[in-house]
Amino acid sequence: MLSPEDLKRQALANVQDATESNAENPALTALRDSSLAALKAAVFPGRKTEQWKYTSLQPLADGHLNRRAAAAATPADLPELGDYRLVLVNGRLDESSSALPDGVTLKREASRLEGLTTPFALYNGAALDDAITLEVAANTDVAGTVQVIHYADGDQPAHCNTRLEVVLGTGSRMTLIEQYLGRGPVLTNAVTAIETRDNAHLSHYRLQSEARDSLHIGTLLLRQSGVSRIDSYQLMAGNRLRRNDVRAFIDKSGAELNMNGIFVARDRTHIDNQLCVEHRVPDCTSNQVYRGLAGEKGKAILNGRIHIHPGASGTLAELSNKNLLLNPGAEIYTKPELEIYNDDVKCAHGATVGQLDAGQQFYLQARGVPLAEAKRMLSLGFVNELVMGLPDQTVADWAQPWLAGELGQSRGADEEAA
Repeated sequence: MLSPEDLKRQALANVQDATESNAENPALTALRDSSLAALKAAVFPGRKTEQWKYTSLQPLADGHLNRRAAAAATPADLPELGDYRLVLVNGRLDESSSALPDGVTLKREASRLEGLTTPFALYNGAALDDAITLEVAANTDVAGTVQVIHYADGDQPAHCNTRLEVVLGTGSRMTLIEQYLGRGPVLTNAVTAIETRDNAHLSHYRLQSEARDSLHIGTLLLRQSGVSRIDSYQLMAGNRLRRNDVRAFIDKSGAELNMNGIFVARDRTHIDNQLCVEHRVPDCTSNQVYRGLAGEKGKAILNGRIHIHPGASGTLAELSNKNLLLNPGAEIYTKPELEIYNDDVKCAHGATVGQLDAGQQFYLQARGVPLAEAKRMLSLGFVNELVMGLPDQTVADWAQPWLAGELGQSRGADEEAA
């Protein structure tokens, strides 16, 4: 049995290897040093850790943290969803990536960030091979969509660390598509940090569809340091282990945050979403809408927390999570939380877990629709509102066949049910 102490021992050993092999990159030295100091004091999660109670790290017993994924070639068939594309393979930037639009600057560096407190996020900073920071100049309306692809590739258990930081200057606008792809038993340990300043507007799409035998532990950090708007869309398929920690800090009155998500766990795949929105100033708005589906032996978790600080009067915050069990053997755990320290707020949360309606299935079957297709149609209808609401048509066009594939017949389960 892999213990938290074993995980920490492996992580610290690999930090030493990374430090020796990357000493030539001084831009990351300060981050590595501070992250290593924090990692040494950190405690890795175990079976008794509340926020990890439904997610076991036992899949890492195969030795993913003992081996760093080697450099690999960029596949030729990667999707093109944006006008500009950056590709990172096993955490390293492909130098042949396209140029960026006017007003967007790329730097090969990363920063110390408040809110990156999980041991895996600390390990990410301590053991980075490469990192990219995109800075959008003030008063820039970025022409075209920027796509960043994180591709993990390997034939044996290994891991890679990937880091993306984005800063939108005052009065800027940008659409960013962040996509995770890959094949093989590779753990992607990812950190994405986004900051928006006054009058900035970001549309952010986070698409996670690596192979089912891969693993993903990721942190998404959103910080609204100005009166800004962030529209976040997350589409996720389950794999052997998927963990998403999303933390948002709203630090300027008048800021608005909208987060929408769809997650699908089929067969024996796993998804764990941990969300926390920190309202730290008055008169801000946040809205979270997530839809989850689980079939066969899939397991899906969503824990959504809204934290209203003492000075955050006039806050308007809502969270909705609706889930659908496609088979009796699937599992869904949902837990919305409100932590409020101010009386002058309007907050709401709700969560449901249901099953496919037998009457609707019978109606479709009576009209000649096979059972598997009836289930797929009803499942698509459950999330269709969010898919149709995606503002970027290219992402919507990608999402529809992706969802149809994820919700299609899965290894004979529907024949057994029939």
